[in-house]
Amino acid sequence: MSRSRPPGMRPSAALMLMASVFAVTTGYGVVLPVLPFLLEHQLANPGAATVSRHTGMLSGAYMLALFVAAPLWGRLSDRIGRRLPLLLGLAGYVSALMMFTLSRELWLDYAARGLAGIFAAAVLPVALAYVGDTPPGAGRARAFAWLNTAALLGFLAGPLLGGWLATIGDPAQTDAHALRATALRAPFLVSALLGAFVWSASYLGLPKTRPHRSPRSVREGEGREAGAVPPMRLFALSFLVTLGLGSFEVALALRGRQVLGLGPADIALLFAVCMLLMIAVQGLIFTRDFAAIPARLTAPPTFAAMALGVLFLALAAKPVVVAILVGVIGAASGLLIPLIAYWVSLDAGAAQGVGQGKQIASASFGQALGSGAAGILAGVGAGLPFWVTGALLLVGSAIALTLADGARAYRAS
Repeated sequence: MSRSRPPGMRPSAALMLMASVFAVTTGYGVVLPVLPFLLEHQLANPGAATVSRHTGMLSGAYMLALFVAAPLWGRLSDRIGRRLPLLLGLAGYVSALMMFTLSRELWLDYAARGLAGIFAAAVLPVALAYVGDTPPGAGRARAFAWLNTAALLGFLAGPLLGGWLATIGDPAQTDAHALRATALRAPFLVSALLGAFVWSASYLGLPKTRPHRSPRSVREGEGREAGAVPPMRLFALSFLVTLGLGSFEVALALRGRQVLGLGPADIALLFAVCMLLMIAVQGLIFTRDFAAIPARLTAPPTFAAMALGVLFLALAAKPVVVAILVGVIGAASGLLIPLIAYWVSLDAGAAQGVGQGKQIASASFGQALGSGAAGILAGVGAGLPFWVTGALLLVGSAIALTLADGARAYRAS
């Protein structure tokens, strides 16, 4: 029995998927510029190494939970349909954000971030699997790019929102001890309210879905499509690009605070530069000319550019130079992430939920490891996270050279 594929996606469904991804990534993004200041306030004058360690580990806890839960949610969506897991994920994510908003203990912070990761794992792979159910080609590639754009807009809005709300009542916008505890927690409350609104809209507007096949008949790779790339290499590339991003995000926040003397709003602006460049390169994925470029020629130089951007950040001291390098990292990662998701969808065949769940798990594990390691390495030396991360991204460039000659960026038709 062949799996049926819908001819396309209803605009309202696509909008709900984008809104769901946006809400989840906004909730993650608000943490980035605020967390070092929140820990300084909550832990009562801790040392820089302690702040670095917990900043990395709290960020890593979220991504580690995503790593564990994403394949399970993806498999469940293959069995029972996409709608229910997505709604459960949104509801749980909102609850976890409220828990973090009300937390005043470090252990509760960790619990809240872990739960947020578990429920975010129901939203991200299921949304990608929903797109993976549509026919392959440029249309599916564009849909992946749009979902990635929604995610990037969330990552952009999150740091800006977090940096702005955290500095309310502090004219200097740099002294963490002058920031009120309520202002430091406000970004998470606002993100929770956004998530609740999106859940309500999705409950009313997202159509019910059914599994296309009997659960026992769904096997990852069954119905593998033309242009597929071996999955383990794709999962390795997904792991490495998000490891680079996770390490870069934490290391940049810590370097900005401890070395460059930047405040939350300044750090948020750097993250905004990164996200804007990530969004800008999405337009490349819409062009036929780009579709004709073999993956083996697309991915290696992009990984190399990201590696060089990270390596030179360890040496950069001028804000303009830092902003340029951040933009290079953003553009490179913004190109790689949706392309890897599309290549995974070609390989997954009938089991889109399982395939995208594993892809999200690989990405989440990479970001968790990158975030946690960056915090620890930054406690040893401010430049160490950048050197280690840059070297690993060069390994990604070498792996990308092994992609098949026939694999294209995506199929143009």
